[in-house]
Amino acid sequence: VADRRELAVLVDGPWRGRWYWADQLTDMQTASRRYPDGHPAAELRTYAPSGEFAPHPAEPEVTGRVWRHHPHPSATAATTFRRTT
Repeated sequence: VADRRELAVLVDGPWRGRWYWADQLTDMQTASRRYPDGHPAAELRTYAPSGEFAPHPAEPEVTGRVWRHHPHPSATAATTFRRTT
């Protein structure tokens, strides 16, 4: 890209298949902090860039960095401790 911006592609999770400029995606992740966990917009916070690249489906010779979904552990998966006396 001429202006040195990086494309990001969300490859899994609820937002899979979407393409963004990486800087705009990180701004969206920051803005999503106003939503509680479990809200669809809050899921943007769970994406992180990888070292992989994927070809753009409609633009020849254009690739984007793959961002993968890393969901928060569910409340049921949390470990509980019992205090003994």
